[in-house]
Amino acid sequence: MEMSFPDYIDNPSGSKNGVWTHRTMYKDMYNQKLTKILVRETGKIKYQQYVYKDNYIVHFKIPSEVIPDFYYDTVIEFSPVDQMMINSNNLKRYNVKFYSNDPAFVFTFAYSFLQNDMFIRDLVPRMSKEAVKKAAVQTNPKNEVGYVKSIYFTYILMDKYNLWNAQDYKQYGKIYSKSSFLKEITHADEKVKDRTDQQEKINKEKKIDKEKLKNRSKSNPKNVTSSNNVTTSNNIKNNSKSKNVSTIKNIGKSKGNVNFNKF
Repeated sequence: MEMSFPDYIDNPSGSKNGVWTHRTMYKDMYNQKLTKILVRETGKIKYQQYVYKDNYIVHFKIPSEVIPDFYYDTVIEFSPVDQMMINSNNLKRYNVKFYSNDPAFVFTFAYSFLQNDMFIRDLVPRMSKEAVKKAAVQTNPKNEVGYVKSIYFTYILMDKYNLWNAQDYKQYGKIYSKSSFLKEITHADEKVKDRTDQQEKINKEKKIDKEKLKNRSKSNPKNVTSSNNVTTSNNIKNNSKSKNVSTIKNIGKSKGNVNFNKF
């Protein structure tokens, strides 16, 4: 299946029968999520551009929403349809293929992307063998191409950073080498395991904190009750202020003033 990156955002299934259901809802949701991430990351999302003949590649390190300092390799490959497209330099018109070691891509969409020729072939060795060979019957029973959060974030970031001009890749990008590039991409199995381990660590820390609070409550219930009441009261005031002031200020700063670093 051939489609441009904007085509994927408009309708990832590629169906010509209408638009993707709830497209506007997804757009608003992903923009809000990424805005919060940019505030947390102080606007620094790393990426690297590559050139391979008439093809162009961009590799982003997309931050996890949940796990601090944890990043998914998300890669977009742009290829021209004809000579006229090559001369235009506008990558929004190029066909695209994708890769991500985001668990949502691995467990739900890797197989469908591969079957629809929308998976970057050079990066098949960096994908779970099971995800490549077997359809995701439970998570994607219709075997459809759908939205992947890390890929959608990449599209928004490309708009923010103005990464649609092929000439910029020629000027600032690296010459693509498959062997070298594979070394830059963490295998999906390894990334998923690391993600699971990090989540278990966070859950364990939360459980320990909860037990400590519970023990304090048992040892001195009167004092804890009193302090909890005060804390709740203060939190209500602080939350009210932060929702109306702090968050709006932070989001406002991130729009139009995003700083970013290359690898």
